Amino acid sequence: MARPIKNAKKRLSRHVSFRLDEAEFNSLNDDARLVGLSANQLARQLTTKGGKKLVIETSRRNDPALLKRIDKIGHNLNQLVKNSHIFGRLDDSVSQLCSRIDGIITEALRDPNDDS
Repeated sequence: MARPIKNAKKRLSRHVSFRLDEAEFNSLNDDARLVGLSANQLARQLTTKGGKKLVIETSRRNDPALLKRIDKIGHNLNQLVKNSHIFGRLDDSVSQLCSRIDGIITEALRDPNDDS
């Protein structure tokens, strides 16, 4: 007899992957061995049935929304420079714009805990 098909809500169709250093992996693996699970099974249980909320602290330095916006700005600047090479002219305001963008990026990446 074939195995019954799980409904869509019960199906484990999503994959999560992350890397650990040697010490982190050994600690997770040791804990998993104590409870008779694999490291992956324990990691899954800790994230899905841990009972505690996982607190993720982000900084401006690695904020995905900021990085995406900076990437879009860089893409637009690349197109602007490409067109300037094709047509042989570049408006003076472009260098001013680049200076302003550089200042914005520098400020955004500045560590708020750094007093210098």
